[in-house]
Amino acid sequence: MNDLPEVRTAPVGEDRLGRVLRWVILGGWVLWAALAWWSTPRQVDQGQLDRDLAADRVVTWQRADGWGDGTWEFRGRHPEPAPAEYGQMLVWTVPTGQTRYVEAIVDADAVPADRYAERLAATALPWRADRVLAHRVADSAGLLGVLTGLLWLTMLVAGPPPRRGTRWYWFWLGLLPYGVGMLAWLYQEKWRPPVDRANRHTGWLGVAWGIAFGFVIGAAVVGARYLLGGSVVPG
Repeated sequence: MNDLPEVRTAPVGEDRLGRVLRWVILGGWVLWAALAWWSTPRQVDQGQLDRDLAADRVVTWQRADGWGDGTWEFRGRHPEPAPAEYGQMLVWTVPTGQTRYVEAIVDADAVPADRYAERLAATALPWRADRVLAHRVADSAGLLGVLTGLLWLTMLVAGPPPRRGTRWYWFWLGLLPYGVGMLAWLYQEKWRPPVDRANRHTGWLGVAWGIAFGFVIGAAVVGARYLLGGSVVPG
């Protein structure tokens, strides 16, 4: 793959602006990571739902059948619950700004999901009926992720030519979840000493590494969730 077209700007202004923007991107990622981690839905057991209901901690709720599609793990917010009148998954938010859910509620005597739905409808607001803290945090994380990603992409395309990999190389790595590729670009291109551009990594290598690292990151997240639990590594 050939490199993306170069956009030339004044070297001095570009250098000063670049130093500022690299910290803006890093700060945006750190803030996004904190908000996204806090607002990502956490799977809990039926007992937690009982405790939240007893303490009147349920703010908004939704009966659902799984999660919606179409969101990037890093660039946007987490998926919304897919509404279903007879779904066995119950999703709710609490005053701390977190989202919790239980799946496949079953019982030998009745269908607890129906009973819980009646209690939730009587004590809590419908999902998205109001922009309570949990929804504001999730929306802020999504917006911050998009803005940070766009700023990084602008620097990649309009900034100085990268030295360790072509623009296409970093573009494909930038699609990795959780902003991992963007952080790698910041470290390799903005903080490490410059190198000769003659042996830059190509776009095809970026595609191959992007696929490989995507599997590695997914496996690492699953393993961390298994070891540390869903409260520490939600998803």
